Amino acid sequence: MASVLVSESDPDVRRLLAVLLTRLGHEAIVLGGGFDMPPPADLLLLEPASADCLEQAWLVRLYNPTIPVVCVSVLPEEAHFLTLGPLGYLTKPFTLDQLQGVLDRALAPALSA
Repeated sequence: MASVLVSESDPDVRRLLAVLLTRLGHEAIVLGGGFDMPPPADLLLLEPASADCLEQAWLVRLYNPTIPVVCVSVLPEEAHFLTLGPLGYLTKPFTLDQLQGVLDRALAPALSA
């Protein structure tokens, strides 16, 4: 089980990700609108199109510089401009199997260490 930070601007997608992550056996930690110190986690799911989400991502990386990042977006090219070093990409809409696959790939280095 991994703890996963969710930084997504759409409340419906946030809820969906939280439910799916829980169904897959992970702990979903939905980040709020503030920029407080984020809790420790194993992975960050990030919507790169939202300025608030990018700010949250920088804060997460400030406290945990090695946290894997998976981008969740409708536009695949959005992951290419990030300097956060995304380890995965999930295009909306996505399936439970696609989410599981991207999580497995992004968490594999951390779990094998």
